[in-house]
Amino acid sequence: MRLIRVISLFAIIRGAHAKQNCPLYGLGYPNPTNLLAQAGIQTVRTLLDSAFTENIDNANQTGSERFSYSVEVFSADEEEPLWSHHWTAPNLKTLNSTGVSEVDGDTVYRLGSVTKIFTILTFLAEAGDSMWNEPITKYIPEIKALVTTGVDNSHSISTPDWDAITIGALASQMSGLARDSSIGFPILGKEEIPPCGNRPVCTRTQFFEGISKLSPSFSSFATPAYSDIGYTLLALALEQMTGKYFGTMVQDKIIKPLGLNHTFYTTPKDSLGIIPGGRYLTNWAFNMGNESPTGNMYTSPSDLSRLGRAILRSSLLPPAMTRRWLKPVTFSSDPRSAVGMPWGVRQLPLSNDSPYQFATTFNKAGSLGKYSVFFAVIPDFNIGFSILAAGDVPAGLATSIADSLSNTYLPTIVNTARIQANQVYGGTYKNSDAAVNSSLSIVVDRQAPGLSLSSWISNGTNMMWYSVALSQNVTRDYWNKIRPSTRLYPTGLWDATSDGGKRVAFKAVFEDLSLASISQPFTTDCSTWVTVSGIMYGSKPLDQFIFNINAAGNVTSVENGALRNRLDKVV
Repeated sequence: MRLIRVISLFAIIRGAHAKQNCPLYGLGYPNPTNLLAQAGIQTVRTLLDSAFTENIDNANQTGSERFSYSVEVFSADEEEPLWSHHWTAPNLKTLNSTGVSEVDGDTVYRLGSVTKIFTILTFLAEAGDSMWNEPITKYIPEIKALVTTGVDNSHSISTPDWDAITIGALASQMSGLARDSSIGFPILGKEEIPPCGNRPVCTRTQFFEGISKLSPSFSSFATPAYSDIGYTLLALALEQMTGKYFGTMVQDKIIKPLGLNHTFYTTPKDSLGIIPGGRYLTNWAFNMGNESPTGNMYTSPSDLSRLGRAILRSSLLPPAMTRRWLKPVTFSSDPRSAVGMPWGVRQLPLSNDSPYQFATTFNKAGSLGKYSVFFAVIPDFNIGFSILAAGDVPAGLATSIADSLSNTYLPTIVNTARIQANQVYGGTYKNSDAAVNSSLSIVVDRQAPGLSLSSWISNGTNMMWYSVALSQNVTRDYWNKIRPSTRLYPTGLWDATSDGGKRVAFKAVFEDLSLASISQPFTTDCSTWVTVSGIMYGSKPLDQFIFNINAAGNVTSVENGALRNRLDKVV
C-alpha cells in the first residue's frame, strides 16, 4: 500500500504544469530611471487623477465631505513625486478649525504608529544595529531591577523573562510583551487600576511601576505580537547608551540632515496642520510624553516622501545596514506577510502565471484620534507611497488607496523596467575575431524577469545546453530533452572605470524548463539561490556576466567570468 502511495505521488508530480522561471529574490530588473519622463508613468498620473476624483472625492458613498487626505507616490530616482493628490473636506470650514483651510504637500498630519519608523531609523543612525542581540536589561536599570537572580522566568505566565528580551526583539515586535500598559477595566480595586496611560500620560516612574505588574503575552521570539511598550523601551535604551534626549536625536539624525521642515517630534503650530475639529478632541494636541517614540510625531506628505527617498537611497545609513533593515525578521500567519523593524512586510504578485514573480513592500500603518496614515517603500523598484488622512476617515481608506496604487504602479513600473533594460542591454554581442565563433543574444520578454539569453555560443559550443547540463548534472541520455533557459539578474555590484564609464555585474540562473512544476512539502522547483556560482572554472564563476558601459551610458561589450572572453555589442 505504501508503494502505491509513493507511485501515485510521483504520478502527480510528473503530470504537473511546466516549470516556471525562478528568479533570484529581489533582483528582477535594473531599477528603471527618469520615471517622470516615461509615457507609462504619465498615463498613470492622468488615470489616477480621474479615478480618485470620481471614486473618492466626489463619490456620495465615501463620506469624503468629512475627511481630508493627501497621497504621494515617490521614487528614489526623482526629487518630485511621481504623482500627488490632495483633497480638503468640505465640512472643514464649519469646524472652527485652528489649522489650515486647504491641504497640500506641506500640510502637517499626525503620524500615530508610523512614528516607529523614525524611532528605528534614529536608533540605527545613532547607534547602528550591532547590539540587536543584547538584552534590554543591559541598558535600562529599572528593567534590570525587575529581574530576580536564580529565578527561571522562561515560561512564566506572570513575569516577563527580561534577560531574554533583546534590543532586536523590541524593534521587531518579538519581545512577547503586552501591547500597552494603559488599559484597565473600572471594576477593579484601586491598587489594580493603572494611574496613567493615555490621559494622563505616565511619568517614567509610573511607566515602570505599570510594567512591573504586566504579564507577558508570550516568551520572546515565540511569535510576533504588537507592543507599543517595546518602542518606549527601545528609545529609553538609546538614551541610556548615548546620554542624549531621544527627541534631540530624532532632530539631529533625521529631521535636520534631510531638511524635513514640516516634521516635528512634538506638537507644532496649529497653523501648519490639518485639524478637523477641536485641537484636543482630534488628538492634534495630545502629547504622549514618555511614550512619544511609539506614536507622537507629525509630518507632511512631502516630508514623508523625502524620508522614503532617503531610506531607499540609504542617505542616513551605510548601504549594508539599510539592506539588513529592509528584510523580514519573522513570519506571520499569512504566508505572503512577514514582520520587520517596525515594518509590516508583504509580497505583491507581479504575475498571474507564476508565484515566483513578486515585489516585496515594507510598510507601516498608523492611527491616532482623527488621523490615519500609511507609508510604504518597495526597494525592488525604488518607489513608495505616503498616504495621510484626517477627519472622519473610513476604516481601511489608507490601505485601500495603497492597494489601488500598487495595482496601478507595479505593472507600469515592471513594463518600464523591461523597456529600459531592453534598450540598454538587449542585442547581439560577438567576438571581434569571427574565427573564434563566440556570440550571445539578449532579449527582454514578458514571460519572466531578467535578461534572457536567446543564444549563447562560446568557441563553437552551445553554452545554453552545457550550462544547464553542468549545473543540474544532466546525463547524456536526457540531453535531447533539455529545454534550456538562461536569464541574467542584476547584482547591484559595479565598478567605475577611468573613462567615466562603469562595469556592471549580472548573475545568470541556468534552468531546465522541460521539467514539471513541483511544490511539495520538501520538494520545490524554485531554489535557485543554492545554485549561485555553482560552476567555477579557474576560480571564476560561469554565471557571472559583466557589462562594460561607456560614459554616455551605452553598453559596449559583455564579459563572462569563467569563459574569459569579451564580446562586443554589434546590434
